[in-house]
Amino acid sequence: MIRYQTHSRCNIGKPLLILLVVVVSQLSLGQAADNSDIEEIIVIGELSKSAVRSQIIRVETDIYNFYNANNGNKKLNIVCSQVALTGSRIPQRVCEPVFLTEARSRETRRFVQEFSGVAELQSLEANVKIETNEMNAVYAALIDKYSSFAEALLVLEDLKARLEELGGQP
Repeated sequence: MIRYQTHSRCNIGKPLLILLVVVVSQLSLGQAADNSDIEEIIVIGELSKSAVRSQIIRVETDIYNFYNANNGNKKLNIVCSQVALTGSRIPQRVCEPVFLTEARSRETRRFVQEFSGVAELQSLEANVKIETNEMNAVYAALIDKYSSFAEALLVLEDLKARLEELGGQP
């Protein structure tokens, strides 16, 4: 697993974010690193678009794995899969909580069975409000308890900002 720490540094008047990645053999978010850890420094401001995308997937995966291991409710787990979105044959990585996937599936089955003409997937938000609030509470608790989890979320935000800067979509 990977632990992330961020540091800012100025280079030619423009702040660059340095991502310090400590690779350890076990889940280490929220745990102290020992002397056997391997360190890798990545300067986000110098990454190419494909390298940024790769780092986003790496950080998201670590965040979701840690969240899933610590949320206490399997329906709150976040699962990522490759999905070809409507209008495209190119699969994209989509990550969402299990409860949302299940609610969408129920709504789609209901639509097919009733064939009311228009699928009202917008109503999903109202149907999953309790679970969404629970998920947000778990995120807040993990941020409070584990500073490295909060730092990983900030790193993810910075990586997505860099991708936008390069003209890509997060």
